[in-house]
Amino acid sequence: MSDIFIGRQPVLDTEMNVFAYDLQFYQGLSPSEKMLQATRDLINKIQESIGFQSIIGEHSAVLHLPSSLICKEVLPNLNKNFPLLLEISKEVIGNVQVLRNLKALKQDGSRIVLGDLSASESSAKLASISDYVKMDIEAHPEIDLRSTVDALHDKGIKVIAQNVDTQEKFQVLKKLGFDYFQGYFFNQPTIINGQKLSGNRLILLELLAKINAPYTRFQELSYIISQDVALSYKLLEVINRPAAMVPVQVDSISDALRYLGLNRLKFWVNTMVLSDLEGVPKELLTSSLARAKFCERLALDTGYQKESESFFLVGLFSNLGAFFKMPIEDIVIDMPLSNEIKAALIQRFGPMGETLNVLETLEKLDASSNQLHFKELNVTDLSERFLLANAWAQQAIL
Repeated sequence: MSDIFIGRQPVLDTEMNVFAYDLQFYQGLSPSEKMLQATRDLINKIQESIGFQSIIGEHSAVLHLPSSLICKEVLPNLNKNFPLLLEISKEVIGNVQVLRNLKALKQDGSRIVLGDLSASESSAKLASISDYVKMDIEAHPEIDLRSTVDALHDKGIKVIAQNVDTQEKFQVLKKLGFDYFQGYFFNQPTIINGQKLSGNRLILLELLAKINAPYTRFQELSYIISQDVALSYKLLEVINRPAAMVPVQVDSISDALRYLGLNRLKFWVNTMVLSDLEGVPKELLTSSLARAKFCERLALDTGYQKESESFFLVGLFSNLGAFFKMPIEDIVIDMPLSNEIKAALIQRFGPMGETLNVLETLEKLDASSNQLHFKELNVTDLSERFLLANAWAQQAIL
């Protein structure tokens, strides 16, 4: 029997702000009644343990379930302020009960997303009852995309582009009129040959290098922070938020050290520095934090406990190329990082590099990924840790 697991991808608008998170339940090609029950159990487990809203934060969810599970009794409980977007496919045509359920759910505030538009008559009928339509951009000639998008807009239907994996594709599709974009294109840097860092980015990169140098101790870190009043203020503000899990009010950097320790303090300073970069979508920072927590969790669960801090740093820095809009090897090669961390980031070498490969596969998760594993963890285990990491990142994001 295939493992049941959940994939999660962001859906961004034209300004690269998160519109929703797409949650896909994978059950193999032909879900049996046993697997459908297992899916119900998985929904209940997630709902009771962390809650679906914690995975998506203050956003809507696009939920893709087998048609027989599209009913109020099965769907997860989500914040009414963020409409649930129910993804449907051509299999609902002719299913009177499912169509009744969809009508009732829509009256209750949910919205309908047609999973993949095609030229068929059934697809046209489903589009007429949908609020959103997804289009796989690889399945449609570019010359037809604009006319199709325009026709859907004329009917009041918003259009989501799927499989957007580069900034170049995003820019083209944006010009063609698409409303939303699904994929991890935002963490792929647009590389310009010969490009040099701007003054602000160079200063921030130098600050990152000083923060993460192995010889940097508290006194040095405290001095670095004190040179930037705005950074000091923002750092204390963030440390006093619930996600930092500090038991008392922190009023000074010395208090921060006492309650956080040097390594956790370095983490928050790293986060603050990355959040200060201009022109960077917020989801890039959220993704980086989730990556860091996921890598750390895998280290703790698979015999790499002593290296868990390095795993965390590899996850956090894995998007540096997108932050600084340069090849990552040009960024980290001169940073005071261990050879193991550099090899993981640049070459995907070693256990930390393997963790990044697993992570990137999870981010692009589809039904063919059911053989994914890391050490003794299978895809179900990995998916669970991935969702927990994203829930943590939603709480930790600035």
